[in-house]
Amino acid sequence: MPESTNVPSRLVSLIYAAATDNSMWQKVCDELNKHTGAPVKMFGHSVRTFDSLGLIGAGWDPAELDSYHHYYGDLNPWMQMDVAMPVGMVGVSDQALSREDLLKTEFYNDWLRPQENIVTGSAMICYRSNDRFVAMVGACRARDADNTLPELVSLLETVSPHITQSIAISSVLQNGNDRAMQHLQASRHGIVFIHRSGRVGFINAAAEDFLTTSSIACIAPGVGLRSKDEKLQDFFNKAVRAMQASEFSGLPKPTAISTPPFGPGLIHCHIFPEVAEQKFPESIWSDPVAGAFVITGRLGLDPALSCADIARSFGATPAEARIAQALMDGHSLYEFADANTLSRHTVRNQMRALLHKTGTRSQMDFVHLMHSLLSPFMPSSG
Repeated sequence: MPESTNVPSRLVSLIYAAATDNSMWQKVCDELNKHTGAPVKMFGHSVRTFDSLGLIGAGWDPAELDSYHHYYGDLNPWMQMDVAMPVGMVGVSDQALSREDLLKTEFYNDWLRPQENIVTGSAMICYRSNDRFVAMVGACRARDADNTLPELVSLLETVSPHITQSIAISSVLQNGNDRAMQHLQASRHGIVFIHRSGRVGFINAAAEDFLTTSSIACIAPGVGLRSKDEKLQDFFNKAVRAMQASEFSGLPKPTAISTPPFGPGLIHCHIFPEVAEQKFPESIWSDPVAGAFVITGRLGLDPALSCADIARSFGATPAEARIAQALMDGHSLYEFADANTLSRHTVRNQMRALLHKTGTRSQMDFVHLMHSLLSPFMPSSG
């Protein structure tokens, strides 16, 4: 029989311990299962697609939880209730769908019924953002639902404020650190960190100076980097989407820009892949730094440094250094040859000399090398 719904001190302690150690949510589920006699799971779902974003549970067959995550979660007929409820609210599945109608669904017949004939349950909304939510759910079997359900609802209502407070603390702890190391603040490269949500995070002094002094781009509160230049805006949009998905192949190539008073330069972007390794549930409510834009080149951020200077440090001749700078400014070899009334044969030979002196095998390798030396981050293969 379920115990009294007086909240055990151990349960409250575990809930607040999860604020600093998200692995403790498994123990929270275990404790809730112990005190209700009902299988309990904490799960995340996409609001737009209803896809399962991860889950942990107690009192369930692990294989059944896995099947929920990969298939049956999309069929959950109680999801409409979960999507509509505000954070902290506790609801009963019968309010979303009558048991008579539930018995007609694939979700019941293929997933709930084989698990000791689960017919109802109660859900508490733990967290919600624009596109995802996390719920804590207890399930009740037909044989003891009349006894288990009231006890389950009462306990969830009692612990709801503790759970939402713990998640709020966890979110602040995980998102409050901009990872802004001192050397990044002092860098002459303009550095703008982008969080997984797309919001702009840390901005160093050089980037702030560039954005406030030039008119090429700005930061729109709650929106992110914005530019009146359509091509640059498209570059920002593609880069942020790639950062959010940790898709290196989706990163746009560095884009050349020129604006007074900084002159010509580059904006290139980087992904921090460790974001993709976060586990449920912290992957839902955390907003880690997903990547960065770096403003560099001859923008006046570091007037003593240019791609030509870097090439000369490898022993490049003045002519070869000019080719290096042209490539980094976005020009092709043939464009450079034609603009400077040089034969294409001469320019190709100078390029081969550059590759030999820098130890690179192709123009792409050479450009990547220059990026890595100009930027505080190594460029991705994208």
